[in-house]
Amino acid sequence: MFQNSGLSLEQAPPIVVVLRFFITGSIFGVIASIMLFFIGADIANFSLPQTIALTHLFTLGVMGSFMFGALYQMLPVLCGVHIKGADLLALRVNYIFIFGITALVAAFFTNAIVLYIVATLFLAYAIFFTAFAMLGQLRKIQHNNSSRGMMLSLTALIVVAVLGITLLAIRGGLAIDIDYLWLKEMHYSFGLFGWVSLLIISVSFQVIEMFYVTPSFPKGYAKNLPIAIIALLFIDLFFSSLNPQIRSILQLLVVLLIAFHAGFILLRLKQKKRPVIDATILFWILGEGAFIAFAVALIATFYVTLPPLLLVVLFSFFPLSVIFAMSYKIVPFLVWFHLNAQGYFNAPMMHEVTPPSYAKRNFYIFLGAFVTAIIAVFLPVVWYLSALLLMIAFFMLFLNNYRAWHKYQEVLESGEKFSFT
Repeated sequence: MFQNSGLSLEQAPPIVVVLRFFITGSIFGVIASIMLFFIGADIANFSLPQTIALTHLFTLGVMGSFMFGALYQMLPVLCGVHIKGADLLALRVNYIFIFGITALVAAFFTNAIVLYIVATLFLAYAIFFTAFAMLGQLRKIQHNNSSRGMMLSLTALIVVAVLGITLLAIRGGLAIDIDYLWLKEMHYSFGLFGWVSLLIISVSFQVIEMFYVTPSFPKGYAKNLPIAIIALLFIDLFFSSLNPQIRSILQLLVVLLIAFHAGFILLRLKQKKRPVIDATILFWILGEGAFIAFAVALIATFYVTLPPLLLVVLFSFFPLSVIFAMSYKIVPFLVWFHLNAQGYFNAPMMHEVTPPSYAKRNFYIFLGAFVTAIIAVFLPVVWYLSALLLMIAFFMLFLNNYRAWHKYQEVLESGEKFSFT
């Protein structure tokens, strides 16, 4: 899978680094789905504390955890970056991140100033420490298109954190002379389009070709697309407050660029050389298709009135679907790779770690959550079914990640190694 990367056991982070974040993210997914079940139709009210808490459970708890874990793995694979002491660094960041998210969710429900302060300190440490550590390593290498995009997405993450800290300070009672609603929109824009979308785009430049044997993306296109997206976001940050109409135009341009790349990914998947369509391809198709539908719905809002919640649902399933796709590719490979590299001749094959039928069942349950979520926008009682299906999907992902870790430990304890004389 990673033949062209020259990945070695010394270069790769310990498997626990990635699995710790992936297991954390899947647990947060289960918790967020349970919360969605109890919120139900109230999710349409974006100003409610429980809705804000749910939003951050998905963005920080689920997306943040999986993306941190993926970065620890992808930096060595795609960029040749070796992060020294990755196991201790990741352990520290993971626990601090979990505590910070928990404090933040509690702060939204209670509006307690002390919880806002605690959440700010812990989340700021986890995010800034990780982002600056990775950026510091990325600056030392000869860049490819994925590494450039990752640097820009990490830069966007820093902006997201600064804006988020400012928002928490205002909610905590600190008087800051700034438009709160504009600040919140910038926070969401940099988070969803800069950090989340840009990271997915940057990773896709190599993993789509690597995983599915497709034609590569044009070099000039792959180099300039992330630059164009981040440039538009910064123009929006510095100039949209002068003229609100500029914001709509800039946001639409960013969405169209990401939607174009989503269509490009679908084209590349259609051109793949391997005829088999596994669950990870289906997750990619669903995720990119959801974003294209989001772009179409956003354009439609200029002419007709659509529920804002519809846009939220369509966008949300874009990164979530890609997370499932990447998890079902990365985790089985890592178990096989680490055991095989250590000389265990009974290292399980990838399909033994995660049976393809299991991953495909998980996809269909996730697809059911997506379809019912769209229906629930117009028929709110269906939210209970959608939340239940999403909870099952994340629980299945958790079981897969946990079983993979258990299988890895089992071989370490009782497996036999090659002996060289």
